[in-house]
Amino acid sequence: MNIDTLLEAWKTDPEIRDNIASWQIKPETSGMLGDIPSSVNSILMDKLRASGISQLYLHQLLVWRHLEQGLSVVISTGTASGKTLAYNLPVLNQLIQTPQSTALYLFPTKALAQDQLRSLQSLTTASVKPAIYDGDTPTNHRSDIRKTASIVITNPDMLHQGILPHHTLWQRFFSGLRFVVLDEMHTYRGVFGSHVANVIRRLKRVAAFYGAFPQFILTSATIGNPRELAEHLIEQSVELIDEDGSPHGKRHFILYNPPLIDPQLGLRKSAIQTGVRLANEMLEKGHQTLVFSRTRRTVEMLLTYLLERANPMRRHMIRGYRSGYLKSERREIEQGFKSNQIRTVVSTSALELGIDIGDLESVLLIGYPGSIANTLQRAGRAGRKQQPSLALLIAAPDAMDQYLASHPEYLTGASPENALIDANNLSILLQHLRCAVFELPFRADESYGLVPISLIQAYLEMLSQTGELNEQSGKYFWVADQFPSGAVSLRSSTPNIITLNETTDAGTRVVGQIDAGSASWLVHPEAIYLHEAESFEVVSLDFEAGKCELKRSDKDYYTMPNETTTIEDYSVIKGQELRNSAKHFGTLSLLLQIVGYRKIRWFTNETVGHGEVNLPPHTLDTTGFWLSFSPELIENLRQSNQWGADPNRYGSNWPKLREKILIRDYYTCRGCGAKPEPGNLHVHHIQPYRSFLDPALANSPSNLVTLCPSCHRQAEVAVKIRSGLAGASYALRNLAPLLIMCDREDIQVLSETRSVLDENRPVILVYDNIPGGLGLSERLYELQESWVHKAIEMIDECPCQDGCPACVGPIGEQGYGGKAEALSLLKGLY
Repeated sequence: MNIDTLLEAWKTDPEIRDNIASWQIKPETSGMLGDIPSSVNSILMDKLRASGISQLYLHQLLVWRHLEQGLSVVISTGTASGKTLAYNLPVLNQLIQTPQSTALYLFPTKALAQDQLRSLQSLTTASVKPAIYDGDTPTNHRSDIRKTASIVITNPDMLHQGILPHHTLWQRFFSGLRFVVLDEMHTYRGVFGSHVANVIRRLKRVAAFYGAFPQFILTSATIGNPRELAEHLIEQSVELIDEDGSPHGKRHFILYNPPLIDPQLGLRKSAIQTGVRLANEMLEKGHQTLVFSRTRRTVEMLLTYLLERANPMRRHMIRGYRSGYLKSERREIEQGFKSNQIRTVVSTSALELGIDIGDLESVLLIGYPGSIANTLQRAGRAGRKQQPSLALLIAAPDAMDQYLASHPEYLTGASPENALIDANNLSILLQHLRCAVFELPFRADESYGLVPISLIQAYLEMLSQTGELNEQSGKYFWVADQFPSGAVSLRSSTPNIITLNETTDAGTRVVGQIDAGSASWLVHPEAIYLHEAESFEVVSLDFEAGKCELKRSDKDYYTMPNETTTIEDYSVIKGQELRNSAKHFGTLSLLLQIVGYRKIRWFTNETVGHGEVNLPPHTLDTTGFWLSFSPELIENLRQSNQWGADPNRYGSNWPKLREKILIRDYYTCRGCGAKPEPGNLHVHHIQPYRSFLDPALANSPSNLVTLCPSCHRQAEVAVKIRSGLAGASYALRNLAPLLIMCDREDIQVLSETRSVLDENRPVILVYDNIPGGLGLSERLYELQESWVHKAIEMIDECPCQDGCPACVGPIGEQGYGGKAEALSLLKGLY
């Protein structure tokens, strides 16, 4: 059965047909072709013809022309559009004509590097020698690669720690460096991208020391700002090439939203179980399918369910693929998938990038991957050989997925996402400045990227005061004992590393490492830590020694920490008064502390217990944007009954119970002490009545208190304000990654009913969860109006009654949903 036949069958299946939020079909295209330039070397021309290439696509020709003019370029075209040939052709042509020239290829993953080496080898000649140089390269091969390789294929981490610090061993290579290729540029965003920009600064500095000034070729998936990101990464101008001239087969992109099983609570059928059902159906009907999930844990869950459900004769055709598998296992799975012996692979992002996995025709995405660029990359894994293809995204029940299900144009139109980096983040910059001084002494008047020389001078002087550098005759030399690159992780903004150790009868083994900034969150005492599908319980955490002790665990739950955030200090950089609110952007000093954790059972996600944690707080100095609400807005909402004024019915026994509470409280308001006429006193539920399933528990005397009308009104408004703020914060935080292309963990949101940030007014604060900030919250400050309008749309369109994970979350005041309150609060801004 071909894909079109399968899709026709789905159109008659009510469970599938009736829950399709969007079905986009891109027709087959023939592409735009042109003749191969006459300046291509004759040897290379023969190689191209032998590979069946007689013409080039339009964007490939544009790359050739711009590079011939000495420019740097960024290629932003669709998946399987021939970007690899676009940069291989000019690089190989240059290396054939001038054998002393060299090129550096940077790929974000080792698997992609292996795949690209195979592509190169089909076009190379005896004079051009490509080689991979990464952590898997045998030690006895490394010296030969340094001496003879024309093209070195590596990753940013190896360049940072294994090549640049030892550049004297690479003198031949750096002296001839002509091109630098950064493939999959869109992955270099946030903290990682800010680190990579600094690695590029160091690369350019070392190359210039040997007299080389390479051209850069960058490739990217579809993002909103490819030129801006490229120019921030390499700190020089680039030519953008975004007109895709490649042909492709018919492409189906379906967004499927599992059906509601409880409309009032907003509960939907499991995306995982839906994915298992469809993947198994596709396996049975002979379709090769790649199933993407968001986490390693979900990969194992999907794999387990698929193997349980599959025909025993086909279970050997189903495999998982993720980090943590041995290299030999990954190569075996890649080859089995390419040869069609393996028909279904469940993977994390490990197979997202452009690895050649054969004639794949269908892709399932279980949950939105977090960015449109990642979604399109995963969808583009199918149909790379111009055959008809299917990509099916199954929406999860959370807010971002449900917003996309209601607004599928976000996935199919021009990408609104902007990838952001900040190479001058102080913490990151200082780490790489240390590495740069170690590599080459720094002159007092020397620049470093686009950082002002005066600022670099100040930082060098500061490092001299700490004893890491020594200034002699206008130059700064590295004199500290430690090897600076070894202490810098490109995946973290902080340099300190915690080593995770497991002690067994056979001795102690290192399980892994994490940055100190994440340790309180991930490996606090009694936490359950997952590594390579194995569970470990944290025995102890020692920040000073940089060690965490683990023991294997068979617990049936994982842990989620509870964190408190206190605003210690702040400074306003800019602000604006709005109609019913004010917005400000500035610097913040926050005190963060893990105070406890929840135990959450695997698979069911039910809370099965709690625990306390006694870790010291840590300070986060960052940037943030806060939105404060005027007292007039809150009062207007209250007066107009927009905060949920429907009366509650407390049961037939309520009059007697009310009188009992009044007698207990001596007919006195427990808020202000007033003693009005008994008929004017109110009995208030401390925890909202409708948050209880059992009316008897709601009406227990411990949950009731006597209040005067004024105090009762204040108490009711306080509950609703807290619920509204919490719900609005939840919606805004879940939508933020759609606008600024960040990971969910990169930003945090805090709501306060009386905030020090603006004269004790209600405030929603969003801040960069990264020391020094990366510009994420500042970008949201600029996009505030459209951001709020999108949150209003999402909440307004949600079919639930009082709040659910798809809009404001089940996180209102003590279980109170807060949907109406959040909506009124946000709408009141305009």
